[in-house]
Amino acid sequence: MKTVLFRHAERQSTTFSNPPLSPRGEEQAQKLARLVASHDLPQPLKLLASPRLRSQQTLMPVARELRCEIQVLKELDERLNAESAGQFAGRIEKFLNQVSQQQGPVFFCTHLDWIEEALRLIPCTTDLGVSKYSAWAPGQYMEFEVSDGTWDLLSFGRIDL
Repeated sequence: MKTVLFRHAERQSTTFSNPPLSPRGEEQAQKLARLVASHDLPQPLKLLASPRLRSQQTLMPVARELRCEIQVLKELDERLNAESAGQFAGRIEKFLNQVSQQQGPVFFCTHLDWIEEALRLIPCTTDLGVSKYSAWAPGQYMEFEVSDGTWDLLSFGRIDL
């Protein structure tokens, strides 16, 4: 089963706690839909996003194009203030185990802190702890093939304009 992990597209710079995408981020989201339409990324059967607006907006053009819903999951949210590091890691690990059992392809869109923790927890055949995988700009993604609980990294890319 293929799955693609996304960091949300570029957000507006604001003090608002749940900012929307910037105009550039909106363009990145549109480009993501074009990558799916051109088969540069697989056509997802499920779209999963964090409760934050920017994550949902990143997947929205794909959802419109494919006429499917985005499932909003609190498991994909940033680390919460009341959450310990262990609770945060446990939440992510539980989600990764669940998503590896899904029928795919699955896209999921989340946040940098979530991704940094997930890279330590994903049971991947590639060492995701090396420096080339540590920098995640807005719109960055990893595509995996997941089989029998093992994640094989297929690509590490960015939605470029």
